[in-house]
Amino acid sequence: MPTTLTTGQRLPLSTLQLPTTFELSLSVSGQADDYDAACFVLGAGSRLLGDEWMVFYNQPRSPDGAVMVRRIGPSTVFVLNLEQLGPQVERLAFTVSPDSQTPSGGDMAGVGSGELRVGDAIWTFNGRDFGSEKAIIAAEIYRHQGTWRLMINGQGFANGLSGLVSHFGGSLAQPSSAAAPNPATTVPKPAIAVPAPAPAPLQPQPAPAPTISLTKVTLEKQGQTARINLNKSGNQPFHVNLNWDAHGKATKPSGFLGRLLAPASSSGADLDLGCMYELQDGDKGVIQAIGGRMGLRGQPPYIYLDQDDRSGASSNGENLYLERPDLIKRVLIFAFIYEGVGNFGDVGGRLSFTDPQGNDVRMQLSNPAALPFCAVALLETRGHELSITKEERYFADHEKCDHAYGFGFSWKAGRKD
Repeated sequence: MPTTLTTGQRLPLSTLQLPTTFELSLSVSGQADDYDAACFVLGAGSRLLGDEWMVFYNQPRSPDGAVMVRRIGPSTVFVLNLEQLGPQVERLAFTVSPDSQTPSGGDMAGVGSGELRVGDAIWTFNGRDFGSEKAIIAAEIYRHQGTWRLMINGQGFANGLSGLVSHFGGSLAQPSSAAAPNPATTVPKPAIAVPAPAPAPLQPQPAPAPTISLTKVTLEKQGQTARINLNKSGNQPFHVNLNWDAHGKATKPSGFLGRLLAPASSSGADLDLGCMYELQDGDKGVIQAIGGRMGLRGQPPYIYLDQDDRSGASSNGENLYLERPDLIKRVLIFAFIYEGVGNFGDVGGRLSFTDPQGNDVRMQLSNPAALPFCAVALLETRGHELSITKEERYFADHEKCDHAYGFGFSWKAGRKD
């Protein structure tokens, strides 16, 4: 049975019998389009050690690698190895705030359900626990007499991210208003600047601390494009995640990905994520669960699927990874219903694209059609830049989609093993 945690509770981490490397996850849903989670790595006096010690979607790793974060569907998962933390680290603070860049950002009172999980221990919360706060410290892991302890905090901040950063000794730098925003993307979030210490007398002024880029872009309309610089991507794979929320009847789910939240006994749709690709050297192919074409890791085409979720039980959706985007000419990301219901009209789907730097490009399938196949996004590499364009075009099958995009494959009926 899971251990239920309550607000204000403190306990030794050792009582949870966690492995050396363990996960802390935060899952939040509500009136906001999204909820952002972060981990502040703190030193003496609960002060942020530096701008590079804030771990979040755009900076997914602490300098020592002891704290890493990844987004898995609706959950933000922090991977922790406390033994790697240096003696200067005294506390980890895990925070949640509504995405301020969406029209329905709101406050924590709009939270429908929230869950923090560490091992088998769970803390649940919702909007009734808060008022007008726009951010909270959900939990803290801290040193006490040589051991690590967990505290469920729940402290709120009325001025959101700015209040959190100020609380931990930093400041929030507002973006310049000199240039008009690109209408095809949302406005980037403010950057966080951690102030440099005051210089000693007669010593040169230290250089200003670098800022943290909180880049999250939402492509709202068909044809809108975001671009990512491949020179900054390193050697980690790019991650494409497709997820969904069910809105139909639980006993008979219908529409795009309708089977996800259905009971195990229901006969919902089996929907798959896949892609058609063309590399710079002319090689072409299709990656999908049908025919067991799951792609290859560590060798051409350096594109692969992690699983085929046929039961609909996975909360992580389905995931596609691109290890070498520099070799890509174009990749068309698609989703299709393999069996069950045959249209996209009942359930809203969403796709997120995350690069190794943590830049996050998102799109909602906001204009579903009563057809079983959706061309979701088109990725194209030109030089050192990867563009991501929202397509959201619906077709009767693979072949009609291929005809529209001109890959030139020969198609025949297929099935899963």
